[in-house]
Amino acid sequence: MMMKNNEFVALSPGNLLWERISSFRLDDPDARIPFSKKLAREQKWDEAFTRRAIEEYKRFIYLCCISPTGASPSEVVDEVWHQHLLYTENYWDAFCGTTLGKKIHHYPSSGGAAERKKYADWQEDTGELYRRCFGEDPPPAFWKNEKPRLSTLFKRFTAFPRRWLTPLLFFFFFLFTGCAGNNGSFSFIILVLLSIGWLLTPDHRNGKDKNKKSDDSSGGCGSSDSSCGSSCGSSCGSGCGGGCGGCGS
Repeated sequence: MMMKNNEFVALSPGNLLWERISSFRLDDPDARIPFSKKLAREQKWDEAFTRRAIEEYKRFIYLCCISPTGASPSEVVDEVWHQHLLYTENYWDAFCGTTLGKKIHHYPSSGGAAERKKYADWQEDTGELYRRCFGEDPPPAFWKNEKPRLSTLFKRFTAFPRRWLTPLLFFFFFLFTGCAGNNGSFSFIILVLLSIGWLLTPDHRNGKDKNKKSDDSSGGCGSSDSSCGSSCGSSCGSGCGGGCGGCGS
């Protein structure tokens, strides 16, 4: 039940599902570093962007539940999803098991032109479903990859392998020191700056970048269960009309 115009009205099954997803807490109040802070730190997002990214992730999961063909996330949403999957008990038991009543699996892209085309079409369908369900366009900052954010540029720089960066650092050090002549202070500053750049760059020889994608596509979601349980039903409620589909029977 919910209040509307000072009266209690019954919610449709789809809206009940969305309320359950929307109110789900990813942050453990007793954790020293809760989910949102860890996500923000690892993705180098600010607090406001992280909070909205989590909201868009929840909307994506809702679309996964109500669409008979699943949904495809954006890169930002996929990062939140990857992080949530690491919290196995929270994701599989509390979120999928209790809140959704079904298992939402992550299906990565297998790569190739055909896969890119398939996921591009899938993302377009997801965007259309988003508009029907939430009455607005998917916010570009979270659903489109139009221009790299500062955090994205930083991650691209820090993803450069040390085995290539080390000789470049030496090259630029000797180049700058040669141009500076006998200016020892300038040479020292250049050395410090280049050393900081080297320290910020991870060593990929040991395979530490476990989340690196082999393809531009983010993949999509699917369910191993035949239905969503009692929280879903055959439609997504008054917010979607009749065109959002259902979870199957």
